Amino acid sequence: MNTPVSERAAREVAEAARETEWTQPSFGKQLFLGNYQLDLLYPQPQPSLTAVERGERFLADLRRFLVDKVDPERIEREAKIPDEVIAGLKELGALGMKIDEQYGGLGLSQTYYNRALGLAGSWHSALATLLSAHQSIGVPEPLRLFGTEEQKRTYLPRVARTDISAFLLTEPDVGSDPARITTSAVPTPDGRGYLLNGRKLWTTNGVIADPVAKTRPARRLRLFRT
Repeated sequence: MNTPVSERAAREVAEAARETEWTQPSFGKQLFLGNYQLDLLYPQPQPSLTAVERGERFLADLRRFLVDKVDPERIEREAKIPDEVIAGLKELGALGMKIDEQYGGLGLSQTYYNRALGLAGSWHSALATLLSAHQSIGVPEPLRLFGTEEQKRTYLPRVARTDISAFLLTEPDVGSDPARITTSAVPTPDGRGYLLNGRKLWTTNGVIADPVAKTRPARRLRLFRT
């Protein structure tokens, strides 16, 4: 049974998660306050020639793949991204656009990552959802930013090329309020992963995810299958 959490308690959790020290002013916040600080945006940093060449080459490869191999009307009819399309995206390296090359990724900048998602979404929105959920809220981004070197060497090559990650937040009577989630993560006796105990309503990419594997009982999930 979910433990009741008041609105006030949920707000306190959210407020406690806010940044307390800012190295630079926020353009969005200043704009809201009526202070239009254009110098916070310009001049924009210029990417290196190598980064531009790498990004443009990938966009060309992705565009060619979408035109030649992906039928958006089939995705609509079947309500599913075909397995061969997913395999093709993996082969292109689209699962690891922002992951450094030393870990098997493409090492693209945030700009080219966004452009690639825009291109994929223009062909079918489900493609952009698949790729962005995997890389922005799935395993790669937190692992890339906060993982240990051992974790990066072990898992980044997988999520960069072969394994699709999922994102599980929503729960019954909770929605997307992280302050009220009740699912717990318990280390497994063998120390090779965690068991998640709880219920989830939606699991983005969950049906096709690789690092998340269902175990018995049905309400348990093992993270980072090894």
